[in-house]
Amino acid sequence: MKATLFFNKWLLIAIVWFLASIYFLFFKSSGNPVPIPQFDKICHFGLFFGQFWLMAKAYFSAGLTIPQRLFLISAIIWAATSEIIQALFTTRNGDIMDAIADLSGAILALWLAQQIQTARRNGSREKY
Repeated sequence: MKATLFFNKWLLIAIVWFLASIYFLFFKSSGNPVPIPQFDKICHFGLFFGQFWLMAKAYFSAGLTIPQRLFLISAIIWAATSEIIQALFTTRNGDIMDAIADLSGAILALWLAQQIQTARRNGSREKY
């Protein structure tokens, strides 16, 4: 692994995003701030999309291959863990649909990042 990954602005933003998500998932009260049904699912999707997009961006901007399997396993573990923590230790409810929204966001982010990385690599191989 290149040292440039550890000095990458995207990794720093991913860490800040992760800390913010901990706050919103565990310490912020669970109320629906807008009159949109299932708005919390959109928030879960967005939190995980942002987290895994930033992590993938840290890798491909440093010229490293995105560790898709590792990130997918991390997404599964983090989605399950966050819902268990919410159910057991907060006033929020653990919800399988929230976990599905979490995983959907992570999977879309990783898929898009992989498409961009592949396109960039294929584009750099073409001769003009």
